Amino acid sequence: HKDGKTRDSGPNRPCLSPQPRSPLDDHWSTSGGNLQYLSSPLILEQYEKTRKENAANKSRCYINKPNDSMAEEMTEKEFRMYIIKMIREANDEMKEQMQALNDRTNRQLKEQIQEAKDHFNKELEILKKNQTEILDMKEIINQIKNSIESISNRIEHLEDRTSDIEDKIFNLENKVEQTEKMVRNHEQNLQELWDIMKRPNLRIIGIEEGLEKQAKGMNNLFNEIISENFPNLKNEMENQVQEAYRTPNTQNYNRPTPRHIIMKIPNIQNKDRILKAMREKNQITFRGKPIWISADFSIQTLKARRAWNNIFQALKENGCQPRILYPAKLTFKFDDEIKSFHDKQKLKEFTKRKPALQNILKGIKEVISYCLREA
Repeated sequence: HKDGKTRDSGPNRPCLSPQPRSPLDDHWSTSGGNLQYLSSPLILEQYEKTRKENAANKSRCYINKPNDSMAEEMTEKEFRMYIIKMIREANDEMKEQMQALNDRTNRQLKEQIQEAKDHFNKELEILKKNQTEILDMKEIINQIKNSIESISNRIEHLEDRTSDIEDKIFNLENKVEQTEKMVRNHEQNLQELWDIMKRPNLRIIGIEEGLEKQAKGMNNLFNEIISENFPNLKNEMENQVQEAYRTPNTQNYNRPTPRHIIMKIPNIQNKDRILKAMREKNQITFRGKPIWISADFSIQTLKARRAWNNIFQALKENGCQPRILYPAKLTFKFDDEIKSFHDKQKLKEFTKRKPALQNILKGIKEVISYCLREA
């Protein structure tokens, strides 16, 4: 109260013992209660000094927030002191909060800065590592480029050499082909020469070994065969043998059949007359035993003639009158015309256009397999 009187302390009222007066009380009483005067630095300094002197009696000061009834019982001086105290405590608390916030913010900033620094250092290490790897990769790439360039050069060199080799191979192939062609031509010419040499010859098959000695020579043996089988040709063919010998030259005693006799007839027309008479008679003998007379051919010509055997037999059974002319040409009669073929390819092409001929040759396995292989 303004009159300075004190009231009895209640149960909820703080203990207010007489305290030393402060300059604040004097100024308050002389200033007419003007609160602006409290902002004077001198007053605040004196109040702070008085507050420190009364710090030992804090237990007697009003500490807890007063409720409405307590506020009504407080004196104005106590209320002013309480307000000033609350302002200072709020200011201190705010400073503490600001300091705590500042510390926390600084700590968080330091942590974030350290974390960013660590992250940056890691990234920097990764970049350095990557840079090293990139440099290594560049070195490897350069080595690969150099290797590729070297390989390319070698490939170009090899391609040049390959091209040269291919040209040489092509030339060699042409030479080989020409050589093979020449060899075939030579073989054919040799075969023709051999056939020309053998054309006057007759091959007699089935004469027992030693009978030429009994007949006192090959010439007498030939005359005896002509007299026994072709008496109408005896006068014309007498003493017609120019040369005669057995083939092979050496006798093989393990061989059950006798060696063939080759007889050279100077007149080719007489040779052909004997073969014609042989075909017409179909069977001749010598001293009662069957023998066979044929033309003498080279091995290649003989193989070519034998290749027609099955076809020849099929045509003969169907009345086509087949013949094998020198050296190995097949002729037969078909559709009232004489047809001749040097090889089976031409016969195949002709057979495709003639169903009747196909029926004749359909049982010939040799022709069927040939046609299938050629197709």
